[in-house]
Amino acid sequence: MSPIAMTIVLIVSFGGFFYFLNRKVAIMLALQKENRWEMAGVRLKKVFTLGFFQNKMITGEPKAGLMHAVIFWGFCTLLIRKMHLIAIGYSSMVALPEWIGGPYAAFKDFIEIAVVLAVGYAFYRRLVIKPRRLEPNKEALFILSLILTIMVTDFLYDGFKFALYSSKHPALAHEQSYAFVGNFLAGSFSGMDQGLLTAGFHGFYWLQIATVFFFLVFLPIGEHFHIVTALPTLFFSHNSPLNKVPKVDLEALLGEGDSEEEPKVGVKNAGDLIWKDALDVFTCTECGRCKDSCPTFLTDKPLSLKWVNDSLKHHLMDKKEVFKTSKDLENDLPDLVGEIINPDTLWACTTCGYCESACPIELEHLGKFYKMRQYKVMMDGDFPAELQDVFGNYERQGNPWGLNSAKRGDWAAELDIPILEDAEQAKELDYLFYVGSAQSFDNRNQKVAKAFAKVLKAAGIKFAILGAQEGSTGECVRRAGNEMLFQQLSEMLITTFKELEVTKIVTCDPHAYNSLKNEYPEFGGKYEVIHHSELMADLLAKGKIKVTPQFEKVIFHEPCYLGRHNKVYDEPRRVLQAVVKDTPLEFAMNREKSMCCGAGGGRMWMEETIGTRINVTRVEQALSAAVEPKVIATACPYCTIMMTDGVAHHGKEEQIETKDIAELVAESLVMEV
Repeated sequence: MSPIAMTIVLIVSFGGFFYFLNRKVAIMLALQKENRWEMAGVRLKKVFTLGFFQNKMITGEPKAGLMHAVIFWGFCTLLIRKMHLIAIGYSSMVALPEWIGGPYAAFKDFIEIAVVLAVGYAFYRRLVIKPRRLEPNKEALFILSLILTIMVTDFLYDGFKFALYSSKHPALAHEQSYAFVGNFLAGSFSGMDQGLLTAGFHGFYWLQIATVFFFLVFLPIGEHFHIVTALPTLFFSHNSPLNKVPKVDLEALLGEGDSEEEPKVGVKNAGDLIWKDALDVFTCTECGRCKDSCPTFLTDKPLSLKWVNDSLKHHLMDKKEVFKTSKDLENDLPDLVGEIINPDTLWACTTCGYCESACPIELEHLGKFYKMRQYKVMMDGDFPAELQDVFGNYERQGNPWGLNSAKRGDWAAELDIPILEDAEQAKELDYLFYVGSAQSFDNRNQKVAKAFAKVLKAAGIKFAILGAQEGSTGECVRRAGNEMLFQQLSEMLITTFKELEVTKIVTCDPHAYNSLKNEYPEFGGKYEVIHHSELMADLLAKGKIKVTPQFEKVIFHEPCYLGRHNKVYDEPRRVLQAVVKDTPLEFAMNREKSMCCGAGGGRMWMEETIGTRINVTRVEQALSAAVEPKVIATACPYCTIMMTDGVAHHGKEEQIETKDIAELVAESLVMEV
């Protein structure tokens, strides 16, 4: 071939690649530092399982996942071929050793055919099927065309090469005997004029080289940069719980700490993002999987992880010179919320976590939004008006309704439920029943608390409640951005638990369950926490309670903070199976793909004024099931409220009941005489 031409191609191509790569790396280096090297073994495991083996990609959506996996595996295995082609640029007849050259030629042809078929299916999906989550994207079609060009030109190059030179070079003849596609094409070309064969040999070689190295330069410019960054992104993805809220150092904020550094609260502008946030937005493949069960996207609100990543990516690139030269990013960059991220986008999020759990490369969303909310609430004082009353109610009475905290235990007044009063009493208990605000004050949910208490008594479980001493976990205000109020509420509750020496807690509220189990340890509150669905499943399995099936056509709505955030999927279903006469029904969107009820992230207390109501849409999904349910069951007080409201919206109160699984069990109990 031409050593000079190949050298020029390599210098120009790699020079262009690293030039454009450096623009993005420079932005990442200018952002906030955060150590992401801990637990390296766990991180490497994710690189192999989710990266090389494409587990989440394939299990999340098998057809599209397999399509992508084939293209990815093709890219990896054909790197050897591309290095071989570079060597050919310096010496036309260089060949792999026969022991590997022949088998690899067959393997290469097989992989390239698979890639061609996968690319064909990708075109079909984008141009014919057109899934809702896939937006029209010319760049994606262009990239698919480049990949197809690389595969086809490689086949044609082999055909012309074998037709021209196999008879003269035994190594090529050996390779041809294995390369079934190249061999077939060589036979088709064998009658051609020598000049045409030579032109085809050189033409398709250089066309492939030009396409490959154009692709290399284009990678750090376009959205397919993930080909370079996906594996590092997986390695550096968070190892903390999906819903972990970044802690604010209140001592530093209030000037009580020893640190001389200016304390930061949340994210004001792009300069407050961490380097991994930039890596994420540059890596986003724009596959749209984050939309499939996203409650905001499905109800026409201006939020999806893809759209947020798009906005941030373009903003970072637009401000790349500022990141390079500025010594005061705080004042040289615009605020993110209001300028780049629409406030409606920020406050639409229910924190259900679907987008993060669905993302095949584990891009992070919630952490950024929590920090943006923290800044808007704690520093700007700019947040939805409805939250002002909610925050005030929590501050004054420790509950979102602002009802008298002294009446927190009144729901149990006639049920002979003991109130925990001292540490000695706690030692005799199996569990403290943490009731939570919803079941303490909401009339509908008080019925659930009473039903669960009935179940506990039937099982002989020794339990007590805190009554007026019970405080809020603060989960709601934390996810709404009021970290200061959350820490005040959590400190009071932890102090109460400590004084009473509480160690084991059961609750019906997945939000309280998540906070007590996953967040309180960071503040010194370490307890054994169990959700009522887990306890009831265990009691049923051990025969400590007996039930007679009473219900039929029961469909289960998955609470996000029980299922997706804490992986408790099977226990509620085992409970349901015990109390229904038939097989429990399932939403089309269930388990990992379940759709939120719309109450999380503080949305319970904010009006929905954009698009359709999330809870109404969720009930509509139940109504469109193969069998219309008679009962929508759930395992969360807020889901109970939202599903009840959704059923009422559809005018189905007479046909469909909304019940917590504790109510189903209580009504099915076989009481010992």
